[in-house]
Amino acid sequence: MSKWLWYSAGAILFLSYGYTEMQGSDLWWHIAAGREILQTKTLWMADDWSFSSHGAIWRNHEWLADIVYYGWAHALGVASLVYWKWLVVIATFAILQQVCHRISGSFAASLVCAGVAIAIAAPFIDVRPHLYTLLCFSVLLLLLLNRQPVLWKLALLFVVWVNLHGGFFFGLMALGILIFPWRDFSLETFKPAFLIGLACAAVCLLNPSGIHNFLYPLTYAFDSSSPFKTLGEWLPPSEEGGIRSPNFFWAQYIAPLIALAYLVPFVRRAVGIPWEGIALTALTLAMAITSRRFIPLFAMSMAVMSAPLLGLLLVKLNEEKTSIGLGVAALCFALYRLMPYPLSSGAAYHYLTAEYTYPIDMVDFMQANNIKGNVYALYNWGGYLHWRTDGALKVFIDGRADTIYNAETYLGYVDVLRNVPGWLGQIERSGAEYVLWPNVGYGGSRKGNELIKSGRWQFIYQDSVSFLMAKKPLVKDAEYIPAPVTPYTHLGLARLQAMQGNYESAVALATQTREAIPYQNGACNVLIDSYRALGDLDRANATIRDCRSYFPSNHLRRELLD
Repeated sequence: MSKWLWYSAGAILFLSYGYTEMQGSDLWWHIAAGREILQTKTLWMADDWSFSSHGAIWRNHEWLADIVYYGWAHALGVASLVYWKWLVVIATFAILQQVCHRISGSFAASLVCAGVAIAIAAPFIDVRPHLYTLLCFSVLLLLLLNRQPVLWKLALLFVVWVNLHGGFFFGLMALGILIFPWRDFSLETFKPAFLIGLACAAVCLLNPSGIHNFLYPLTYAFDSSSPFKTLGEWLPPSEEGGIRSPNFFWAQYIAPLIALAYLVPFVRRAVGIPWEGIALTALTLAMAITSRRFIPLFAMSMAVMSAPLLGLLLVKLNEEKTSIGLGVAALCFALYRLMPYPLSSGAAYHYLTAEYTYPIDMVDFMQANNIKGNVYALYNWGGYLHWRTDGALKVFIDGRADTIYNAETYLGYVDVLRNVPGWLGQIERSGAEYVLWPNVGYGGSRKGNELIKSGRWQFIYQDSVSFLMAKKPLVKDAEYIPAPVTPYTHLGLARLQAMQGNYESAVALATQTREAIPYQNGACNVLIDSYRALGDLDRANATIRDCRSYFPSNHLRRELLD
């Protein structure tokens, strides 16, 4: 009973950390890529989604993950991908919990170590194939820590891993650490370990790009001039911007102290020295300091290093006598953490992927009017356009980054993003026929004004998050029909009415959106702002409470006013 109590507490605790809100800009092109592979029936892909790199070879090293994404979404609906995420997250850290129990002998220590690991990693847990690397790393630890290596199991793991995510390269480094004969080094013990490592590296060549899958991460790691390293997710954690893990900042200083604790003679006699955990932690800490994307791997490695020490401490505190009581307490804590969050996919998907930031109504309008061609769009929206239009709208750049685009293309986009003088000329020289840009942020209002003032661009349509301009005379005499009326149509009109000070009309329209989608972020915020502008603080506060009951998002108006 005690065992299942602890693992149940772990599963619920890990699920409670699976609600990281992040704009899933890559998710969309991954789903679209899975569809493209099945449509074309080939794994050797060329770019058909951009006008800046059209026809270029696209070495998609995550093709298997993309097929899983598309197959899941096609069978169960796109919103159900949150269940895929939660299953992978629970499996990853439940396996880590089991590994930590194996090396510590303590249910409490294993849950604490795995729980701390996911608390550090949580800001990076979004709906992307990199979760497979975390899962495969856990499986690798399960297969090797305090176990004799079984070659066929390791080979199977790596041949799947290499086709799911580029993190397989880290997996090979971790494999080297885990099979190294730390406690009995000799040529005789090193030789079989070396051959196992060589065999696993060899099976990683079984992918559509062959040796290029090895060269890509190496090139990326050692090319300090790559501008793609300035993307927020890859910055060092010491730099501002991008994803941040508050818990990493204390963990990076505690980890060396935990390693030093094993030098204490009593500790060393009781549990030995976990060389594998210490080496993995040292490697992943160095990686994480260089790029924050590796923080989850560091967190998991630190769990492996810490578990024997914490297990020893709890044995001294007679954990065995209190195991059930502690397990119940852990279960109650996990349920408390999960309580505010929904288990239904609709609201969870809406916030976990920041669905409300995408031009949903705009694409409906473009499709209703059969608008096709080259569109200069926000980087984060590229994948969404691929998913919705299947290549009918070709973008300048998207989240596939340096797997498709060169540095010049990316730097040109950054100039436009930052409104560097001459940005309008960059767009016009790119071959773009349309500009699709956010209403708010990223210089949206300024861009819209300058495009119109140039006399070379014509305003076409505006929804709740974006505006569309077309290059003259491309649409000089065009007549557009309205898109089908949806809750997002009402939301766009509600925002327009609120901007014009017509708050009662804004309330009526936003209410229509919420009647269809009660958790819709934009509608909630329009209502809250409109009620406040009308002086009705009671209804504003009631709306905040109601909207947050669907999902306690940080991106809803949080403060209650008296």
